[in-house]
Amino acid sequence: MKKQDTAFHGSDLEKIEENYGIPKERIVSFSANVNPMGFSKKAEEALKNNVSVISRYPDRDYKELKKAIASYTGASSKNILLGNGVTELLTLFINLISPGYAVIIGPTYSEYEKDLKRCGSKIGYITAKETSDFVLTPDIIIEETPPETELVILCNPNNPTSGTLFKKDLAKLCEDFQKRNIWLMIDETYVEFSERSHEITAADLTGIYDNLFVLRGTSKFFATPGLRLGYALTGNEDLLDRAAKAQDPWNVNSAADLMGTVMFQDTAFIDSVRKTVEQEKEYVCGSLSSIKGIRIFPVNGNFVLVKLPENSLTSGELFDVLIRQGMMIRDCSTFSVLGNRFIRICFMSHEDNEKLILAIKEALAQPGSAIRDTPT
Repeated sequence: MKKQDTAFHGSDLEKIEENYGIPKERIVSFSANVNPMGFSKKAEEALKNNVSVISRYPDRDYKELKKAIASYTGASSKNILLGNGVTELLTLFINLISPGYAVIIGPTYSEYEKDLKRCGSKIGYITAKETSDFVLTPDIIIEETPPETELVILCNPNNPTSGTLFKKDLAKLCEDFQKRNIWLMIDETYVEFSERSHEITAADLTGIYDNLFVLRGTSKFFATPGLRLGYALTGNEDLLDRAAKAQDPWNVNSAADLMGTVMFQDTAFIDSVRKTVEQEKEYVCGSLSSIKGIRIFPVNGNFVLVKLPENSLTSGELFDVLIRQGMMIRDCSTFSVLGNRFIRICFMSHEDNEKLILAIKEALAQPGSAIRDTPT
């Protein structure tokens, strides 16, 4: 088996299989940040009972899907933009506004930077520090955003730190940036996992500020990454019009149209996911806090950022130990300002969480030996 020489993404199970010789079916991914309960059974039944939808085109305007999303988010149906996953909408938005200079609030998801570079944008960074739990105040963001800025990108709650700004803070950013003709793009991929999501989400602010673009998808919370259903919220009519002209028709398939319409209305499922994640958050964070030298950071999503003790295994070494036991965590050493002592853990089933905590305790109790003694 090969020793890890790179930090793997949560969806890189095929690469793990190739690198370590471990069948991907045997790997529990604490790195992908996908809800462990699976997808809505109501949505599954709807597809089973209406599988013939794949033989016809979806409604070109996706009226029922947009109506369900509007009810779910509190945004207006006319302010909803649909896409083949969040990735399409991120790329579309950046290409449409084509910012000469953009600011990324970090450390965060690397795809923002990649899309901006492809667009030819110059990029600045405002980086949160460990001393403030990787959270920036709106005043700091406003103060450090240069006059030439045309776009600010914020992941909220942030990946991988879980740092979070609340709605009143976001309104302050929107207010200032609107006066300065600056777009604010907020990626809310993880906001739905929080019991305080209504205090965090900027969805309804899109009806107030026309310089706001909110990204969401169904891959994580609704556990449907293969469905490729994403949506964005914005009250900017000009942007919506340009996006409609730029997008291909029927960019959301019939199965995603049907399942999405049902899952956004499955309140029992939604409440159950939030309750389960909250319970496992308490267990995992409580268990990790009991390990001497470990530091955990405040959580508002379905994952926790962890700093490993000094003079123990590095993040890469711990990854190596755990993956050989079929458990995949996120080595955060590739994120800017996060060194080789930070890992990210997604909350999975209670049984899997128990196994992970035990394995981490055993690995940290004998620094380095688990790697050096492992046959290759």
